Amino acid sequence: MNSLTLESPAKINLCLYVLGKRPDGYHELLTLFQRISLRDRVRFRRTRSGFRLQCRHPLVPCDSRNLIEKAWRLVQSRTGLRGGMEVILDKRIPVAGGLGGGSSNAATTLLAANRLFGLRLSQPDLMEMGRKLGADVPFFLLETSRAIGRGRGDELQPLAGATKLSVLLTLFSSGISTKSVFESLSRPALGPTLTKLNCDIIMISVFLASKDLKGCSTLLRNDLFKAAHRMKPEIGRVLSFLRNSRPASAMSGSGPTVFSLAANRVETEAAASEISRKFGLATWVGSLY
Repeated sequence: MNSLTLESPAKINLCLYVLGKRPDGYHELLTLFQRISLRDRVRFRRTRSGFRLQCRHPLVPCDSRNLIEKAWRLVQSRTGLRGGMEVILDKRIPVAGGLGGGSSNAATTLLAANRLFGLRLSQPDLMEMGRKLGADVPFFLLETSRAIGRGRGDELQPLAGATKLSVLLTLFSSGISTKSVFESLSRPALGPTLTKLNCDIIMISVFLASKDLKGCSTLLRNDLFKAAHRMKPEIGRVLSFLRNSRPASAMSGSGPTVFSLAANRVETEAAASEISRKFGLATWVGSLY
């Protein structure tokens, strides 16, 4: 096998709780990851030596700043691989949108290198490498639609069962730096106990399985929203508008992308038209998977 084309999926965070600061400087998180049908397409080709990344998206660096190249360099370091690789990235996931696009690309690169070069890296090997690249990377290495993330978000508990619900993304013209959002977090106030938060996450999954969006909507929460909203107030205006008629709406990750769940695509497309007309923002309609 000399070439391989893979889909690199996006995710949303159905909920994201910030529990406090860790001794290593990161934040202790509890989150519920959910894959969606929005995907980048990535073509990998073996070469004799070197590394080359091509992408036409103006906001995507095609050098060592990109997680694709970082993943490739980590594979080389871990395995002593001497070959080379050329990568062509068709970027469809918004950059710095809170949808995990870069992390997904990194995970896809690890999987592609393992297959193309017959490296026989085990799942634990890949997960260990993924954690070195970023907290969201391990989720995309799992063959699961939904998972609870603990620790930095990289201690994962897969949840069974995909739910075919429609999802609307409201996209903003510019992204937000995840680092900046975390750095501007206010000190967390006393809130629900960890036991209650763990129970809420399980209940979200239960509500989704039965397509009970009303029940689900009461539990969607993102502790990064206030910090992101201070940087981009339009997030709050969009979210307030959506929640008036579509309460199962929230911000994903560190923002700014806002998602809204619905039972069918017709309803979702109608909401997309309203958002575009009222706010002049781009939208995307797809599904959970």
